[in-house]
Amino acid sequence: MDRIAIAGVSIHGTDVSGLAALRRPGSDTELRELADALGASELVFLGTCNRVEVIYAREEGEPPGTDDVAVLVAHLGGALDAAAPSPWTLRTGRDAVRHLFRVSASLDSLVVGEDQILAQVREAYGRAADLGLTGPLLGPLFHHALAVGKQVRSETDLSRHRVSVVSLAVAEMARRADATAGVRAVIGAGDMGSLLARVLCDAGLPPRYIVNRRPERAAALATECGAQVVSLQAFLAGEAPVDVLLSATAAPGLVLDGAALRRLAAATPGGGPLLTLDLAVPRDIAPLDDPRVQRIDLDDLRAAAEANKALRLEAAGAAEQLVDRKVETLARRFGESAAAPEVTELRQAAADILDKELAGLLGGRLAHLDESDRRAVERWARATFGRVMHLPVAALKRLAGELVERGEVEGDDAAPRDADETPAGAPAGTRGDGGGS
Repeated sequence: MDRIAIAGVSIHGTDVSGLAALRRPGSDTELRELADALGASELVFLGTCNRVEVIYAREEGEPPGTDDVAVLVAHLGGALDAAAPSPWTLRTGRDAVRHLFRVSASLDSLVVGEDQILAQVREAYGRAADLGLTGPLLGPLFHHALAVGKQVRSETDLSRHRVSVVSLAVAEMARRADATAGVRAVIGAGDMGSLLARVLCDAGLPPRYIVNRRPERAAALATECGAQVVSLQAFLAGEAPVDVLLSATAAPGLVLDGAALRRLAAATPGGGPLLTLDLAVPRDIAPLDDPRVQRIDLDDLRAAAEANKALRLEAAGAAEQLVDRKVETLARRFGESAAAPEVTELRQAAADILDKELAGLLGGRLAHLDESDRRAVERWARATFGRVMHLPVAALKRLAGELVERGEVEGDDAAPRDADETPAGAPAGTRGDGGGS
């Protein structure tokens, strides 16, 4: 379990701009490159509107550590400023396992109890599994995490108080003056835009317009909501004036700039200011200091989310206890304490062999390579060797876990540690075995 880590940034440690500044691997190649850069034998990337987190495992070589964050910053963006608190957090071992369980159970969400994160975790794991980036460490971890998420919803009262970020945003919008009486439009017909439109309908606040770059993709949603489809071009031209504008697209940049907002604000049907609600990361709607434009975004929902969280503390407490029990169960299945001496001996022997072979290769036939190429060869060799070594190590741990479950060997009976978040600072030094650069 000590070979598992989670590093990333969430809405709890930064704002929408901080999350929007991070790159998200869009292709399978980029995801594989990220795993190779970390020297990770297994890796899952979880990117939502509230978090960008990398769950990874390194079976061999240097255990996960704070130096890995520098690698992630190089690939995903962001910054490491030794003079300021870092938004990046690194969790390893039990802390990492507990964190993923809490994420799946929606205990770490902006709105505790929201019902979207479990599907997002499942999708992230499925993508990595399809690429062959999961195995004997992250496979069981995610199976347990998904099971914990389902169990929390079925066995605790948290699901009775379930409120999504979208529901919270719509409720916040409805509290604003004239929001319930104005003409509304939703920009975006993807997953989030569709959810936003449906929540509006359920709240008795159906949109009049569904706006999309490709109108044909919004037709079904518009029919469902009894709304009119409008192309984004026509909307920006002022052909569908509104009082309330809600946006949740997957666009990589702004959909509405300051000039467009001023035009829309000058033509609201009700004559009042234009109220905008932006749930996209990165932002769809440009920040604008203009009294004619009011704004609600994820940053504005923090206070409402905290008040909402207080209503579910008792239910969340039961869910936290369930998470702690499941962390212990997984720890026993990994058989960490029972197998630790043998695993350590096997790893050391394998590492000695690898070091000897690499030294001979790089000092012999490949001695002509420059430093950059030498590091690339070494990084590749250690990452590949780690993937191969996880087979005997996993078998040894699995055997130990079975012995623990049968009571033939004592496992780790220590109480679970708190999921302390370790702020990740600037790189401490040169990366070692398996770390990449």
